[in-house]
This record gives sequence, structure tokens and C-alpha cells, in this order.
Amino acid sequence: MAITDRRSVLLSVGTALALSAAPVLAQNTPRGEPIKLGLIDIYSGGFAFIADSIRTGYQIAVDEANAAGGLNGRPFQLVTADMGPQVEKAVTEGRRMMLEEKIRFVTVGIHSGAAVAVGNLGREHKALVVGGFATTKRLTGESGHPYVARANLSTVEIGSVIAEYVKGRPDIKRIATIAPDYEYGQHFIQDFLTALKVARPDITVVRQEWSKLGATDYSAHVTALQARPVDMIVNGGFGSDLINFLKAARDFGLFAGGKVEFFTHGLDLVKMSAIKDSLPARTAGTVWYPFYALDSAKSKSFAAEIEKRMKTYPTGPTAVGYVAGKMVTEAIRKAGTADDVDKVVQAMPTVSFDGPTGKTTVRACDNMALYNFYVGTVKRDPALPDGIGITDIKAVNTETVARPCVELLRARGS
Repeated sequence: MAITDRRSVLLSVGTALALSAAPVLAQNTPRGEPIKLGLIDIYSGGFAFIADSIRTGYQIAVDEANAAGGLNGRPFQLVTADMGPQVEKAVTEGRRMMLEEKIRFVTVGIHSGAAVAVGNLGREHKALVVGGFATTKRLTGESGHPYVARANLSTVEIGSVIAEYVKGRPDIKRIATIAPDYEYGQHFIQDFLTALKVARPDITVVRQEWSKLGATDYSAHVTALQARPVDMIVNGGFGSDLINFLKAARDFGLFAGGKVEFFTHGLDLVKMSAIKDSLPARTAGTVWYPFYALDSAKSKSFAAEIEKRMKTYPTGPTAVGYVAGKMVTEAIRKAGTADDVDKVVQAMPTVSFDGPTGKTTVRACDNMALYNFYVGTVKRDPALPDGIGITDIKAVNTETVARPCVELLRARGS
């Protein structure tokens, strides 16, 4: 499904409509004992903006649930913890939340390995753990169990979307890849190449580069990518990794002359102002939430609420954080209890709501949220946020590319 390029930023056009559609968060505020919801993320360092964006989206979902009366007079309360870049710290915080604070619902933000590790704690201590932006397939696949859920698609679906894009590009014959060398990056490349073998078996992969998560110096990786001619470089790095890679690529002339195309996953994991001067002229990528191209009242109200709270336009993590918060609060409200985790888990597949990107549902076999994901090409236009955004946008319903439940359950050994 193609989406028409709006050529106007919804934050500056129709703001009154957006604000009028926003929830009245102060009404019906419940006063009983709070139901604590945990959120563990990287709130320090180069990924802090992503973590703060996830938290803001999640908090909006919490505020909406409280505006609707909470649960039988009990308000929802968000409790956060900083894990830094360390999985061990995430496990420590997860254990503290579950055992000391008696929090039965814990979300882990951007770090895939941390989500799996805390998910294992959830199984041990009978707490529901949600991946709030963790894209590792292991979370609900190989390491999955009934006490985990995910608010976004995995590297399996992402790889399929990218491979499908490349399939329609007969001019692409040789590619190279670069990704951070940890669980997410390894699965990102593996799943993309698996899908690519099916979509375009004629393509040659001439180089694979692996960078350290949070690396600041990409000069060696860039020069290695220059060693052999390629038509496209596919990147899995995001946030500060993407920023630093693009700076090195510009300094070394990796994309000079426009012969090499750049494809990157998750363009809206950063503000476009941080990369607009270093993005190659020929760039394509995936995005989670192209708010400037979406017309719905929900998208407008959500974008306006993000601008109000963060003093900037929304990015992909704000939308995914909202989905995570909505999944948890709606499942609890549908179960009618926050004390019986099993009832909440059973209610999770019945959750359905209008999200920033449209209808959002949760499938039963792995508690994975299903909603639109997007792919397109970069366009510079003064009418877009920071003068740059995605055009020729194609919306992909996650359900059409989701890992089959039979395959997923087989991976679990079920």
C-alpha cells in the first residue's frame, strides 16, 4: 500500500484538531493503591534519546489508562531504571523490581540481550516481561515462553521487508553489510541474508563488517567497505552508531559520486537533524512512524502530545513505547486484575486498539503486537521535519511478514 507524500508537517497544520482529539488525561484520575509497571532501558550515553522517547510514549499510554479510570480505582504508575549498556545491570534491576518492589509487569527497552535475560527472570518469578523495542527473534522465539511479549516486530520481519525492497531493484547486484556486533546486529544480518537468498539469490554479498555497540571510530570499517565495489551497503546500526558511521563515511568519501546506495534500518530512531548533512543522496530505509505522512486523528493527536511533552516531533521509539504501554495496561484492564499474572497473559491476545500507525492487535502464539511498518526513500524537502524525511512510502502490515506461529513454536521446542 503506497502512501501519498503529504508535503506538510502535521505538527504545524491542523494542530487544533490534533489537540482536540487528544485524551483528557486529567479526568477521572484514580486514587487507590498504584499498580506499578517497570521500564528498564539505557537512560545514559548515546542511546539516551531513544530510551527517553520510549518512556514518553509509554507514559502517554499509562496516562490514557488512568484517564479512563485505571483498574477499579487503582492508578497505573510507571517506574523506570537505568541499565546503562550492561545486560547484567538490566538483570539486577529486573530482579529488584520483581522481588523487592513486587512489580509483576516489566518492560525492557532498546537492548535485545537484556530483554531476553529479563524475560528469563519473568518465567522464573511469574512476571510478564515485554520487549519495548528489542528486536531479537529469541525473545518470543527460541527463548520464548508465555510470560514474554513484544511491542514491535523482530529481525525476521525486518529482514523480510528489506529483502522485498531489494527484490524490486534489479540494478542491485553486489551488497555489503555493517551492523553492531551483539545479539540484535547478528540476528539482523542473519535474517536479512536468509530472506535475501530467497528473494534475490543472484546477489553477491562481498563484505560483512561488525562494529562495537556504541563505537565512536568507524574509520576502519569504512575503509574496509571501500575495498571492493558494491551497489548497496545495508546498515543495521542505529542511534549514535548510525550518526558516527555516517560521519566517517562522509569524511572518507564512501558514498561520493552517488554510485553506492545506502539502506539503513530504523531511520527514525534518531532525529533527522542529526544525520541530514551526512546522509548520502541515494538513501533508502525503514521507519516506524512517518507521522508527517499519516492523516488519522490518532496520529495527529499523538504527534501533538509528543511535541507538548518532548518539545520536538515524534520518532519511531515514541510510537513503539506507546504500543508497549498500551499492551500492558489494556491486558490488565481486560483481565480485571493486576494480581493474577496468568489472567493478564491470557487476556493479552484479546488486546486491540487504535495506535499511532493504525489498528494494533496482539497475536496469541507469541504476544506480538501487529501494526504497520514502513519502507521508503529519503527526500529533502523544506516542508518535512528538519527539511528531510521519507517519501515513496510503502506500509507493510506486520501480520503479512510475521514469523509463522508453527515455526516459532517449533523453535521453542513446543
